Amino acid sequence: MSLPKLKEHYYTVGNSPFTYVGHRCNNRCIFCFEADRHFNYKSTDQIKEEIRIIKKKFNYINFMGQEPTLRKDIVELINYANQLKFDQIGITTNGRMFTYLDFTRKMFKSGLSQVVLTVAGCDKNIHDLQTLSKGSFDDALKGLKNILIVKKPEDSLIVNIMITQLNYFKLPEMIRFYTDLGIQEINIGHVLPLNRRIKKSKKIVAQMKKVVPYLIKIQEDYNKKAKFLFIEYPACIFPIKFRHLAFPCLEENPQKIRINICKKCNYADKCTGIDKDYIKLYGQEEFKL
Repeated sequence: MSLPKLKEHYYTVGNSPFTYVGHRCNNRCIFCFEADRHFNYKSTDQIKEEIRIIKKKFNYINFMGQEPTLRKDIVELINYANQLKFDQIGITTNGRMFTYLDFTRKMFKSGLSQVVLTVAGCDKNIHDLQTLSKGSFDDALKGLKNILIVKKPEDSLIVNIMITQLNYFKLPEMIRFYTDLGIQEINIGHVLPLNRRIKKSKKIVAQMKKVVPYLIKIQEDYNKKAKFLFIEYPACIFPIKFRHLAFPCLEENPQKIRINICKKCNYADKCTGIDKDYIKLYGQEEFKL
């Protein structure tokens, strides 16, 4: 996934501003869209300036980029954003630092009000296989449990499940696991071939038409337990009855192209097209009006 459009010193996705603060990670996920990028270290003062700029236009902020919780000043940065009275302060994370209960408490006490925690399975075999980091699932699970202990009822905890060829058939099992844990917000993100390691890899990138029946199934079975977003799935991959489930573009992506059916699609204003490297892998026949 490419970076969204740069506006001054931060990025926006729709109306949501993100500041990229992380410059290293303790996982090596095979699906990471940032794997080919180098993040320069930004000082505390530089990031505080970005936070001030964002506050001029937005009341929501998310800290992301590589693994932001590895910054020694992350609690200070959260607290600074809280002093500026943002309505919501979020972080996108692999969850491993939240395995420390004291750290979790400090983050929420400083003003954190949303955590988006990325997983690739509901057991260590399938999750760690994709993060290439032994112990990453155990840490993420303990982090989730600590967040559930510490967060206030009004705080948001989103589990972000990345879908690959290695795990899509386990979706019902994953949803059952995380809803039983108490998770009420779940994003299902389709991994696209956006880093060099997986440009040509059908072993990692799942075909969307094979995933869609599972998406429909979990929506029908679990819609009373959790709110879902099906990210990077365009409307034209769903049967007409279920096209309202589509959330086709999380970020502006210059690698996406319009295909012929886009000219007549009712969702064209909400979708930027299909990733061209995905089309190279699987073609465009699965997308239908």
